[in-house]
Amino acid sequence: MNNQLVLNSLKIYTNSGKVAYYEKFKAGINIIRGENSSGKSTISHFIFYVLGGAFNNWVDEALECNSVLAEVNLNGIIAVLKREVSTSSNQPMYIYWGALEEATKSTEPGHWTKFPYSATSNKKSLSNVLFEKLNIPTVYGEANITMHQILRLLYIDQDSPTNSLFFYEQFDTSLTRKTIAELLLGIYNEKLYENRLTKRELTKKVEILEGEIKGMKRLSENPLMLQPSHLLATIDSLRSNKDKIAVEIENLKSNKKRAVYTKKSKLEFQVLQKKALELRREVEALDEKIFSLEYEIQDTTFFLEMLESKIQSIKNSLKTKERLNDFPLVFCPECLSSLEKTNEDNCGLCKQPLESKNAANALSKMQQEISFQIIESKRIRERQINELADLRAKKEKMDAELTTSQKAVNHSIEDVQSVRDERIDSLLVEIGEIDGQIMQFTTLLETATKFQQFQDDLLKHKARLKELNEVIKHQEFAQSALANSTSEQIEEFALDLLHEDLNREDGFKEAESLKIDYGSNAIYVDDRQKRFSASSNFYLKNTVRFALFFASLELPEMRFPRFILCDNMEDNGIEERRAKNFQRLIINKAEAYPKKSYQIIYTTSYIPEEFNNSEYCVGKFYSNEGNNKTLNIF
Repeated sequence: MNNQLVLNSLKIYTNSGKVAYYEKFKAGINIIRGENSSGKSTISHFIFYVLGGAFNNWVDEALECNSVLAEVNLNGIIAVLKREVSTSSNQPMYIYWGALEEATKSTEPGHWTKFPYSATSNKKSLSNVLFEKLNIPTVYGEANITMHQILRLLYIDQDSPTNSLFFYEQFDTSLTRKTIAELLLGIYNEKLYENRLTKRELTKKVEILEGEIKGMKRLSENPLMLQPSHLLATIDSLRSNKDKIAVEIENLKSNKKRAVYTKKSKLEFQVLQKKALELRREVEALDEKIFSLEYEIQDTTFFLEMLESKIQSIKNSLKTKERLNDFPLVFCPECLSSLEKTNEDNCGLCKQPLESKNAANALSKMQQEISFQIIESKRIRERQINELADLRAKKEKMDAELTTSQKAVNHSIEDVQSVRDERIDSLLVEIGEIDGQIMQFTTLLETATKFQQFQDDLLKHKARLKELNEVIKHQEFAQSALANSTSEQIEEFALDLLHEDLNREDGFKEAESLKIDYGSNAIYVDDRQKRFSASSNFYLKNTVRFALFFASLELPEMRFPRFILCDNMEDNGIEERRAKNFQRLIINKAEAYPKKSYQIIYTTSYIPEEFNNSEYCVGKFYSNEGNNKTLNIF
């Protein structure tokens, strides 16, 4: 996967529109340093917030600010994230696909796209968009995983309790913490997510169908009344009886050579004929609607396939461009001479400026717009399919009504006369009763047709559920094996950091095992949840969080985005020498990896002398006096 998040720059505006803070960051190590109360934590809060965190516990100086913008690199896609500062934590996010310099100059509303904090039926959330770019699948189920939840393992803050591995939340559940960890550790795969989602949808459909079938059975005392074949046979039998009666009537009147028509009989024929014509028009109209809907469904399905093909093509284009960038030309393909090195923003062959970033951003924006079209098209097709089912059931009923009505017209044409004997009248009454029964059974036929369709769908969904359960079972077995190997790597890094701590806590240097229980938010050293001092608990938590980060640099299957943000390396009374030692350990381990493959951002008041004013530092050394704080709001 090798998914990666890099913060390129951070810009904060005051309520009056002035720049309160603007600094550029880089891949690799970034240190924000300064005295206590100089505003270092406030900057870390802004970073957490602009990346999608839910935060509203602002200090007074932060509330003097209006908005925060961050240029980020999301797996090679450059984007600007913008959120307005508010006491409400669930603020939307505005995204510009391009660089910060372009975004601040852009005044056209169409260039910025607004995404709500929570998804709606026709709008993706900010988490949905960021997850797509970071190759993090959306988790469905009881645990609603957002970008904020992901950041709870990427951001080490000062306010959370020292024994809390995660960024602390008041209403937190074991399931949520476990799901966050499994997602970032790469234990789940997208196919498993999709299968679980499909299983949830199928289970819901099965419950609805079972409820419908149960309700229909309750309304019908005779099970035969829910069998279309039985009802059709009954209707055919009634029509046959009606035909026999009609023949008998004809025989009774066969001696009458001349029919005497009355206004009444003519009116009756006209009414029957008019009704038959109306029914025929309605049936023809239904046929047209059904044909049109079937064509529309086919058209919508083809359109969806085309959109999904475009999405895949865009992804392939981005990946191809990413792969080709790894193979620079060092020889001219024409004369085979060595090519002179040039700026990385220019082509090594023709020396022209490269537009790959703009192209990638344009493709990303196009992918976003196509995703919206897919959501709307699926909703339209679902509505069309439901409407088609209703029209087909209605046509079944109207076909039966038309057959009955047409026969009535035929009999009326053959036998319209004003003088009837007692037997003929009796037979006509019997025909009327049969017509009533045919109408009743025709109505029941519509219900029975739906009942049969429900039963067929139920059997199909249950068979699919059985298959899914088997597939999910095998996928979860493979997941368990992957979890064990990933955990071993994380725990190995954590033990190394504990063993290299200063001799301040009994049990750290001698520790032989370390286990992390993400669900219970606990860390076990040598199979026990030991009690340590506040400073050692803080050191242990930082150790595990950085172990997660370093393991992600070794394990490509992890979805941890190779990014960590740590606010204050010397919290909870940890001594200066111990804090500096931990920073040296972290930087020495990080330097073993290519700088472009990760990003560490941390704040400190005790920076080791050899790192002060080095390439690692971001901004100046801040103090709590005068105008030397991080936020320039004066």
